[in-house]
Amino acid sequence: MVSKPSLAKRALRIVGQVCAILAVTLALDYLLLATVFADWKRNWADAATAYTQAYIPVPWHHDLAPNQNSMRPWGKVLYPFRTDRYGFRIGDCAPGESDKSRPAIFVIGDSFTEGLGVPYEETFAGLMACDAAKEGKAVWNLGVMSFSPIIYHRKIKAAAGKLGIKPREIYVFLDLSDITDEAIIYREGADGNIKMAPSYHWFDTGQFLLGNFATFRLLYNLWLEMPFGSAAPDESWRARWSLDPKIMDDWGRRGLELAGKNLDKIVGICREWKCQLTLVVYPWPDNVRAGDRNSIEVTHWRQWAAERGVRFIDGFGPFFQEPPDVAVRKYFIPGDSHFSARGHRLLFEELKRSVGEF
Repeated sequence: MVSKPSLAKRALRIVGQVCAILAVTLALDYLLLATVFADWKRNWADAATAYTQAYIPVPWHHDLAPNQNSMRPWGKVLYPFRTDRYGFRIGDCAPGESDKSRPAIFVIGDSFTEGLGVPYEETFAGLMACDAAKEGKAVWNLGVMSFSPIIYHRKIKAAAGKLGIKPREIYVFLDLSDITDEAIIYREGADGNIKMAPSYHWFDTGQFLLGNFATFRLLYNLWLEMPFGSAAPDESWRARWSLDPKIMDDWGRRGLELAGKNLDKIVGICREWKCQLTLVVYPWPDNVRAGDRNSIEVTHWRQWAAERGVRFIDGFGPFFQEPPDVAVRKYFIPGDSHFSARGHRLLFEELKRSVGEF
């Protein structure tokens, strides 16, 4: 009869051997890609490339890489993705060099504004651009995945410098996850650059692993092909602060305060540039399912905007006109927090109703 200590030792030995094999495999993977297969690595064209090449490091942490033109996966969705030489997402109706003399509108936000999973022309930013173009105006989309207010004001200044223009209007699309980012994820370093908190380096780590190991690229691509695979983990917890009093006490209020201070910097920019600032909020599926129509995301930022003379648009309302299960199914990508094309259209129509024209 084999004793329990012997079984434990055998199990530990097997685990050690597996770990050793994995370590050797990954070391060879990394070294071969860095040397023998360097050309192959540079010419990779798979799902992972959409992320390793899409984002670049900058002082405000990350930004979209310029001159992209590819079909990009987001979960089970494959959609066209292009950026201009400045790193702004573009498509039909997006402004170009010849449009710099037109009255400019800057649109900034996170992945919702970048428009993950949806062709540019079907995003609310793209719809705004097409509508504004009819009026002789240019809408520049500054939105990038995982941006938040600590980054927004920096990106706005950088964009104005790159383009050599100052906008007449700025639309800030404030996401629920922005409060999480402000409270626990982003920090300003001693050098003034934005860094992630040590425990939240998923973005940098993911970029490194996908960019340097064929093993991780293969596993990532296989994951996307599975029925339950998605491009990113479920992060619905990032919006729960608006629904859970305990989370609000733990860090929600701190996130709101920090976000407000960073948004105040955009208020200052607009006063200096004499532009109009519009703040827009909108729900996640969690809010719709919970019936969170008068969310603190609405009440808090409506008051903040009123105190500063900022135009405020409540984008929650349209998503509560139908039963929750119907609204979530129609207006969000299945299994994801982001808008479907119909969700983008719904928010755009609310913007049009609120402002008249862009």
